[in-house]
Amino acid sequence: MSSEPQSPSERDIHLRQVLVATATASTTDTPRRGRTVVGSIVAFALAGAVTGGAISAAALTRTAEPEPTSISVVEMTEGIVRDDTELFGTPFVISSFGETEIDLGPAPAGASSLILALHCLDPGTYQEVVDGTQIGAVTCTERDADFTNGGGVIPITVEDDSEDHTLQIVADASQRYVIWASWATPALKAEASEAQQAALADGVVTEAEYRDGFARYAACMTDAGHPLLRIDESGTIIDYSNTAEAVNSGKDQRCYDSEFANLDVAWQLDQEANAE
Repeated sequence: MSSEPQSPSERDIHLRQVLVATATASTTDTPRRGRTVVGSIVAFALAGAVTGGAISAAALTRTAEPEPTSISVVEMTEGIVRDDTELFGTPFVISSFGETEIDLGPAPAGASSLILALHCLDPGTYQEVVDGTQIGAVTCTERDADFTNGGGVIPITVEDDSEDHTLQIVADASQRYVIWASWATPALKAEASEAQQAALADGVVTEAEYRDGFARYAACMTDAGHPLLRIDESGTIIDYSNTAEAVNSGKDQRCYDSEFANLDVAWQLDQEANAE
């Protein structure tokens, strides 16, 4: 990648490619089997000092300037960013094409991760590289341009507070995409409650323990102000729905981890093994 200073025209292209976040209503898909998420997504707040960042000159000069693009950053990040995730500074929101390198600078004090969301606008494969190491790749079809396509929480090991970090997207010169990235610290995972630990102590999850764990999880969600919806306990695996607001707030994950997560996974794996 070129490290030469950008010319005024290249800086102008960069400025025109920075997008503005927009809040829109949307619906998320189920994050775990047995669950359905319904409702609208609440936009998250962006706070803190401005974080600097620049696109490399090489990423802006190989092909013609791409057409202006309008997307919802909330829709890009709704399945990745929770309300209880602490964001640092202003996220990097960039529309680009081909190979792009973003200078993220040093990680802010307190940040433990980089959160990344990628939306492809053209079919093809997009490689995601952090600090020179490929951490993922997204392959998009023609239909995928209507959806957010990839992303996640990437732990960052900070050996030196002044160490600069980079994010690179590698794609063909004709492939357009939008990147959203932010320094962050996700909320700590809730520990399993004493009741869930006791049920797991003997290494065997009975149906009674599975259903008792679900009852505690449902009660936790009610206490949190987000009661579960459409509960169907008639099958071997319980089906239920949850509001997107509950998921986006982080309360669903805390209740699930505390009262039900390990029991749910162990029970479902056991049912799959028995079916085989």
